[in-house]
Amino acid sequence: MLLQRLKSKELVNCDDWLVDNVHYLTVMGSNAYGVSSDSSDEDIYGFCIPKKKDIFPHLDGEIIGFGRNKKRFEVWQQHHIKDEENRKEYDFQIFSIIKYFQLCMECNPNMIDSLFTPVRCIIHSTQVGNIVRQNRHLFLHKGAFHRFSGYAYSQLHKNDTKMQHQEIVDIRKFEDDNNIPHSIKFSDLTLEVENRGTIDILKDLSEDKILYYFELYQNGLNKSKRFEKQKIDGLDLKFLYHVVRLLNECQMILDECDLDLERSREILKSIRRGEWSLPQIKDYFNMKQKILEKSYADSKLPISPDENSIKTLLLQVLEQHFGNLDKVIHIEDKYESYLKQISDICKKAGF
Repeated sequence: MLLQRLKSKELVNCDDWLVDNVHYLTVMGSNAYGVSSDSSDEDIYGFCIPKKKDIFPHLDGEIIGFGRNKKRFEVWQQHHIKDEENRKEYDFQIFSIIKYFQLCMECNPNMIDSLFTPVRCIIHSTQVGNIVRQNRHLFLHKGAFHRFSGYAYSQLHKNDTKMQHQEIVDIRKFEDDNNIPHSIKFSDLTLEVENRGTIDILKDLSEDKILYYFELYQNGLNKSKRFEKQKIDGLDLKFLYHVVRLLNECQMILDECDLDLERSREILKSIRRGEWSLPQIKDYFNMKQKILEKSYADSKLPISPDENSIKTLLLQVLEQHFGNLDKVIHIEDKYESYLKQISDICKKAGF
C-alpha cells in the first residue's frame, strides 16, 4: 500500500496503527475529474477504523458529558509529501470511519466525491472499503442541493476575494502603470534581471523598477504557487472550474440519483484553459440555480438521509473489522422495534 511505503521511507508522520487500519484510499481532485496535468499533485482521501475504545469510549470507562472527555481520533492529514522515487507530491486526508460516515451523511461535497471516484482512482480498498463503496448511494439525499450549490457559491466568492489580495492588486497595478502586459511570466522577468535588454517591452524600465517588479513577483509566488496564473488571467481558474463542477454534480445527484465525476471533464478543461470569462461563469451559476431548484422539487431522492440504514451499514462494517459487537453495543432487533411501535401506538390511544 502507498501509505505503508511512504511510512517506511519516513516521508509521513502518521502512527503505525493508522497505517494498519486504513480501509479505503482514493485519488481525488483533478485526477478524479479527468482534468489533471502531469504536474498535478495527488490529493488522497480515505477512512480508517480507529481503536475500539475510540469508537465506543465507554469501554475505556468514559462517560460522555461527564468530566474531562478524552480527545478521540477524527482525521489525520499531511500535505506536500514529496515522493522523489515516483516524482509525485501527495496531500493526504484520512478520516475516522465515524467522521467519514457523518460527513457523507451530511452530503459534504468532498466526501461524496470520494465515494464516487472512478475505479482507476482507488489505490487501496479492503472488504470494508468495498462494502461502503457498494452502498454509497445510501448517502445521497436532497440535502445535496444546499451543500453543493452553497459550496459552488463559496468558490465564486473565493475567486473575487483572491483577486483583491494585495499582492495581486499591487503587481497588476504596477504592470498597468508601466504598460507591461499581464502575460509576462516569472521566468521571463528572471531572464531580464540576469541579462538586461532581453525583453523589449521592459527595456525602458529603470533597473530599480525592474528589481521592484521582480520583488513583487517573487513575494506573490512565495505565498501561492498559483500566483502567476492568477496574475496573468486576472482570476483564479481553479476556483471557477469548481463552481461549474459542483453545480453539474448537484444536478446529476438530484436528477439521476447517481454521480459521474468525469462527465463534465471537457467543460472543465475549457475553463482551465481560460476559455470562459468571469461573467460567463456567473451567468452559468445563475442559470444552473434555476434548473437545480426544479430538479430539487422533482427529485426522487429522500429529503434527508436514511439515518437508520446508514447506521446499520456502519455497524455492519465495524463488525467486519472487530468481530461480533454484542458485548459492546446493544443492537435492537426487528421484534424489539415492533414492540416499541406497538407500545407507542397504545400510549397515543390512551391504553
